[in-house]
Amino acid sequence: MLGTTEPAVTRIVCIGGGYCALFLVKALRRAVRRGDVELVIVSRTNFHAFHGFVGEMLSGRIQPQAILSPARRVFRPARFMNAEVTAIDLDEQQLTISRLLDGREQVLGYDHLVVSVGVADDVDGYPGLREHGLLLRDYRDAWHTRNHLLQMMEMAAIEPDPVERRRLLTVVVAGGGFGGVEVATELDEWASRLCRDEFADVDRDEVNVVLVHSGERILPELQGRHDRLVDRAERFIARRTRLDVRTGTRVIGATATDVRLDDGTSIPTRTVISSTGTASSPLLDQLQVERDDRGRVIVDDTVAVPGTTGLWAGGDCAAVPHPKGGTCPQLALFAMMHGWRIGRNILRVRAGRPPKPFGFTELGDACALGRRNAVAHLRGVPITGFAGWVLWKVFLLAFVPVWDRRLRLLLDWTLTPFTGREITQLPLDDAVGLDRERFEAGQVVFEQGEIGRKLYLIWEGRVEVVRDGQVLATLGPGQHFGETAVFEEVRRTASIRALTTVEVVTMGRSGARTLSETLESFGEAVRMRPTGLPSDPADIDLTPAPVVVEEQEA
Repeated sequence: MLGTTEPAVTRIVCIGGGYCALFLVKALRRAVRRGDVELVIVSRTNFHAFHGFVGEMLSGRIQPQAILSPARRVFRPARFMNAEVTAIDLDEQQLTISRLLDGREQVLGYDHLVVSVGVADDVDGYPGLREHGLLLRDYRDAWHTRNHLLQMMEMAAIEPDPVERRRLLTVVVAGGGFGGVEVATELDEWASRLCRDEFADVDRDEVNVVLVHSGERILPELQGRHDRLVDRAERFIARRTRLDVRTGTRVIGATATDVRLDDGTSIPTRTVISSTGTASSPLLDQLQVERDDRGRVIVDDTVAVPGTTGLWAGGDCAAVPHPKGGTCPQLALFAMMHGWRIGRNILRVRAGRPPKPFGFTELGDACALGRRNAVAHLRGVPITGFAGWVLWKVFLLAFVPVWDRRLRLLLDWTLTPFTGREITQLPLDDAVGLDRERFEAGQVVFEQGEIGRKLYLIWEGRVEVVRDGQVLATLGPGQHFGETAVFEEVRRTASIRALTTVEVVTMGRSGARTLSETLESFGEAVRMRPTGLPSDPADIDLTPAPVVVEEQEA
């Protein structure tokens, strides 16, 4: 018709490649293929991680890559950009992205911006969590946790000291919600299988999995509406598992060798898995919008951000009003529905129609308890035992975004009972970067005579240097220790004991040597005797003890 023009193509940019983005693509797929809209997904990773089966990945029931789906397949036909968002300008409706190789930036304009950056683990939830806690929210953290668990089993199999052996074989899971219970019960079954089939040198009675929860009962997600399911879960765990469940208490600190609880007790362990607490993404600080007390972006009932133009937020990073009151829980299913409603509302706005309110309430919940048991409900109807476990499997499998990953999961579930759990641990190279560790007063950082693999720089607190029971010196912030063993390849010539709460920065042997050879001033500084030691070395014999290393078979 004369005088008419085709409407301009609407560009929609989504930050984040999680569940919200997944269903945003579904809602806009036809419009993208028609050429009505251009959809761009920006994510730091080129995969979508399906967290529902993280527990089974940790325990080797499924292959680690089975929970990953290629982003370019998942988000097709949207355009995918593997980059990091560094700046957001709401006034100009553009964002700055940088490539991960070298930070080279480019500007990307938009008509509608969907923020679905999720949340991060709150590593400041209690002292020592940042340094010693094992996390699960990020796939790389989950992969590291899986390797750590296998490493502890391998080390325990050859450890002669019963105290250290017990410490290696104790796993503490902090948090009794869905995630914590599923991980703890899966690891309880994992320990039984591995001790029976793979680790003949480890007795099952030596392995202790402890679930710590601050509430009086586990599974707070089900309390109030489905108390009978909570009862069923607690009875099953008490009768069918070896879990040590500690409710009404919380973790208040973690070190390299123990976990401390608010009831005054401590649990000797080298493994604490955190399933508690979340923190908002730093990217949200760039948005000059209203946020709730948990740091989530406040949106209206259409999932749009009030007072802005073309800005939407969904998933865990958004406080989306629930149709029955309050806000939506931080669950994958709700994030998916947020993405769907945002997509459909953008199309309505583009067509000049008012957006619809978010109307999804619930479909169901399920929590696996290990040993082919689960508690679940489907629209309020309770399902437990083996039937609940089947429902849990089918429910999650239906939401795996690509068919080939569903097929791989089915194959793993079919073959694992015959082939055994996957126990291959990828080699962990000597870290070149820096790490942080925490020790409480009285704890030993390392013992005299141990093989040294790390250099320590004191960040906060004080330690004492002890050799053969004699205190040689005290060291404080800015001073270092452990250099003799690292650079001269000898055993530790003295013990280091914390006098106060101590935080240290550590560097692996490879990194310390590389930096020493590259930066002369660093090498001279760390090879020097710490200033806290006696000035006259003749006063104290610091001759390094020779290293005795047994030959290994080729």
